[in-house]
Amino acid sequence: MKHTILTLGLVILFTGSLFAQEKRTIKVIVPNKTDNIFITGNQESLGNWDPGSVKMKKTSDFERELTVAINYPAEFKITKGDWSSEGIVESLDHNPNLKIEDQHSKALFTVKGWANESDGKALGLDYNIKHFESEYLGDKRTIKIALPKNYNPNKKYPVLYTTDAGWNLFSVAKSHLTILSLKEYRIVPEAIVVGIVHGSTNGESNRNKDLDVYYGKSGQSFKNFVFKELVPYINNTYSTSDFNVMIGHSNGAEYNHFLLLEEENPFRGFISFSTNFYSTDVRQEMGAFMKNYQGKNLYYFVANATLDSPDRIEAGDDYAKIYTANKNEKFNFNKITYEADHNSVVPLSFLDGIQFIFKDYRNFDNYPTFASYRHNYLNDLKTNYGLEEQYNMNDLSPALMDIINHKKTADLEDYFQLVEDHKLWQSPYMKEPGGMDPVNKGNFYFMMEDYENCAENFELASENLGQGIMPRVYFLNLNKGIKAFNITEEHERLMNLLLRSKVYLNTTNELTPKSTESFLLFINYEIAKLSNEQGMNKAEGKQALAYCADNYKKNSAFTEKDLEELQ
Repeated sequence: MKHTILTLGLVILFTGSLFAQEKRTIKVIVPNKTDNIFITGNQESLGNWDPGSVKMKKTSDFERELTVAINYPAEFKITKGDWSSEGIVESLDHNPNLKIEDQHSKALFTVKGWANESDGKALGLDYNIKHFESEYLGDKRTIKIALPKNYNPNKKYPVLYTTDAGWNLFSVAKSHLTILSLKEYRIVPEAIVVGIVHGSTNGESNRNKDLDVYYGKSGQSFKNFVFKELVPYINNTYSTSDFNVMIGHSNGAEYNHFLLLEEENPFRGFISFSTNFYSTDVRQEMGAFMKNYQGKNLYYFVANATLDSPDRIEAGDDYAKIYTANKNEKFNFNKITYEADHNSVVPLSFLDGIQFIFKDYRNFDNYPTFASYRHNYLNDLKTNYGLEEQYNMNDLSPALMDIINHKKTADLEDYFQLVEDHKLWQSPYMKEPGGMDPVNKGNFYFMMEDYENCAENFELASENLGQGIMPRVYFLNLNKGIKAFNITEEHERLMNLLLRSKVYLNTTNELTPKSTESFLLFINYEIAKLSNEQGMNKAEGKQALAYCADNYKKNSAFTEKDLEELQ
């Protein structure tokens, strides 16, 4: 009996120590002088998670405090009286409970901003927040809006919309787009990304009501919110191109079916990760739509996952079959299957999805000739994506490499003409942009094995040294011009070019002394060599040879032995 009593006493003592309370003063730094705040947490003294029951005292403009008995560990959040106004301590997307683990834990916390406010920067975000009061939903929705880094209201941007923006879908879209649209890559155009956070009403998630895969009353209401409120708001607030993309995962992908089939649908691009026809089978309607669609180009991408549920895999496969049976040049479709599960398919497939949506952006393969590209691309870009862009040299680089690699002579002339027409070329020697200079033209002709045009352009360059032609660039590339003249056996013209170049080097002060010496050695050797081989301009040849012997330095063009052979 004593043993039993002793054991019970130990239990009582242990329990008492476990639930012992300690008075602590909790202090909070707030962002605004006028903030009236509440604390709510995991015990009665902290309000038992009632966001408006325990108010904190204002002790200075930006400091609030509460002295209260708590049990350890204490977990809590700060609000302005309700859950929509939760205090953000880290960031809106990652805002864990605040904790006081034991008597040694700090009790001072800083609130950056409030969840129902739109200052994204204050919330530690790289995007804006809009708390949207929807007439059609009869409720609020939080909207995330990410603008391009260098957003320009005078430029038009496509808009990518994502559902499930409370999950990672918005951040995946934003991150991929930021990288792919960098000026160094420009795989896709810069765009605005808009994420819809479904949130909850009275503690119940709105997701399944918004993304209603039966497309009942709640699904129709969400469609109306998107079509009639959200898209018009984005278009009226920002500079948009009228090319909209809807990105959905799981229920969001299945919900995309219904958006596509609506007559007033504002989207011409869809990316669907792990889709389905489980709830409402619209295969027949989709087939008819694909077959009969006659609007501006529409782009639809479906991502399947090998480790997804069988019905979702089947739905993605059926999409491809429906498209194959109803092909239409206005309806662009692609389905790819990934070694992934239901969730991991999102980041794995997004790169392919966004590239497919913008497959007609900077795509030279759409045009059989460069002339066709030159005459049609900018108009096609505006028609397909609403983009008003201009040609630039970086965009043309892939086309130029294709021209050179495949020796497309006619296309090279069209390339030069486009550069001339749109004044895309400028060097430090040019007062204003214009056509490509003859040195660079000569280089490209040499790569094309068009030696006559190569020689002609280097000849033109030699006559305009210092007048729109950069001397250093000319002399560094002159060996190509010399080879072209030798191949075409235009020896007299080559000699005249070399002598002009020598005169320029002897009279210019635009090059460094070291560069002048190096180029003079090279030019004199070429004069001596040409004179020797062709038996021409012997006086100039002899003088050039003597110069090389007197001023010889080790170089990449010739050796002392080469000079001896010219004696």
